[in-house]
Amino acid sequence: MNKRILVSVVALLTVPGLGLVRGISPTATASPFGGAPTTATDARTKCASLAGQHVAASEIGLPTRGADVGSATLTAADPKTGRPEFCLVRGKVNSHDSTAPDIDFELNLPTSWNRKSVQFGGAGFNGDLVTGLDVPPQYGNPSAARGRPPLDLGYATFGSDGGVAVGTNPPGSFALNKEALANYAGESVKRTRDAAIDIASGYYGRQPEKQYYVGGSKGGHEALVAAQRYGGDYDGIIAYYPADQNQALVLSWYHMWRQAYSRPGGYLNAAKQQLVHDAVVRTCDGLDGAADGIVSDVRGCDHAFSVESLRCPGGTDSGDHCLSQRQIETLKSAASPYRFAFPLANGVTRIGPYPVLRGADLGGAWLDSAGDGTATGYHYFTDPVIRYFIEQDAAGSSDNFDYRRYSARVKALSRLYDATDPDIDRFARHGGKLIIVQGTEDMLVPQAATDAYYDRLTERYGPSVRDFVRYYVQPGYGHASGRFDLAWDSLAALDKWAGGGASPVRPVATDANPATAGRTRPLCEYPLWPRYKGHGDMDQAKNFSCAGRGRI
Repeated sequence: MNKRILVSVVALLTVPGLGLVRGISPTATASPFGGAPTTATDARTKCASLAGQHVAASEIGLPTRGADVGSATLTAADPKTGRPEFCLVRGKVNSHDSTAPDIDFELNLPTSWNRKSVQFGGAGFNGDLVTGLDVPPQYGNPSAARGRPPLDLGYATFGSDGGVAVGTNPPGSFALNKEALANYAGESVKRTRDAAIDIASGYYGRQPEKQYYVGGSKGGHEALVAAQRYGGDYDGIIAYYPADQNQALVLSWYHMWRQAYSRPGGYLNAAKQQLVHDAVVRTCDGLDGAADGIVSDVRGCDHAFSVESLRCPGGTDSGDHCLSQRQIETLKSAASPYRFAFPLANGVTRIGPYPVLRGADLGGAWLDSAGDGTATGYHYFTDPVIRYFIEQDAAGSSDNFDYRRYSARVKALSRLYDATDPDIDRFARHGGKLIIVQGTEDMLVPQAATDAYYDRLTERYGPSVRDFVRYYVQPGYGHASGRFDLAWDSLAALDKWAGGGASPVRPVATDANPATAGRTRPLCEYPLWPRYKGHGDMDQAKNFSCAGRGRI
């Protein structure tokens, strides 16, 4: 399936004072929001010497058998792309349990280093090596608005496969191993970071001055894990549409999937999916003053649009121009919060609503075009999680699954995995800065879930939360794509803020969709959204203001 369904990116390193070390010399060129960069002299020899290096288990903050560098290759600069010379390091963090998968990682060490590092998060079930060579995955294809790859700007970058077995193993089957599941639940963030920082600090003779983590979806979960569990390790973190609740998301996806595919008449075919979307946009598009195909005032849309307006006469299915009563119930089940029979970690009792009546695309993640549901994103994730995570049985089945029969296991998984703890005291005291980005049309991680986490942060910290957290919501943006395909150089904004500069001020989002490429909107802080001022080019952010409930 399309890997954009669960995508993710980036984590980092820390550093003390400045001093000269043999083999390292500062240059005269200033790095962004920092001092002069550090240059590794005789980089070819230094890079080659890393091959075979062992990182002691005592240098890694969670149990391992240490880490080993398998290869280290000096890669020449590429003038055409602007990529600098760097040492490409591949290695493994050796699992503590010898039957568990090791964590494969890549670390990229630029010869001219800006004294900062970026750790990239994973995606989906993890398993693919995140190299850290490109623009973070949630940014999509590189563009000027998204910024250049961090490595090209002098950052040391790294990522891993999350310590998940790949190859012939079915997706999610790693969960039958306790350590592999713990790595997936967030421990790989710490193990990868500690091994990478030890190697990097040895190479440069010093630790990074700033350590950043960037991730989206599963990587967004890992970003919040970094803030909540390992806050002292990071100076800045970016979390795009964080999939921070494994059990809550999966149980709600499974509920929605069954509403559509396990009840006769509950499924909506492609024509009916489009019917719903078009009706929502027709009613709600103009609530922000701009007819641009984007529903910005989603809460206003909740009041303005009624799915009952699409009911077929008598409630029976009479064609693609209307909805049956059963199909309306399918939509309403997704457009309402899904409540659990018992609290999950950190007191979470519900998730949703999903944006099915707020302009989201109903296909791909939830509904397919064939009507059997097996090709959907929801089925791709729920079936393995039910069988391997919850039932812990490779021969198990997700048919007619009732999570209430597994309450103890579901609660234990929620405690192990979920990143819903509002206590980020250590991160805040350390001076850390957190940027969270969410889209209104995300059918995998609903805006309501991310709203709820930010609301818990606000309850804990009050108005001071904005001293170290900024939460932005982009209308029309989904899960790494959307009718407004968000492009924003969030790393540059974070680096300026965490480096002692100003917090983000009136950031501007750029649409990267080919048909509307270049149009801009103000990137508004929750709970605000962009409203058209009533005059001027609707493709220009300057002609919009952030409006809505509440004040910031």
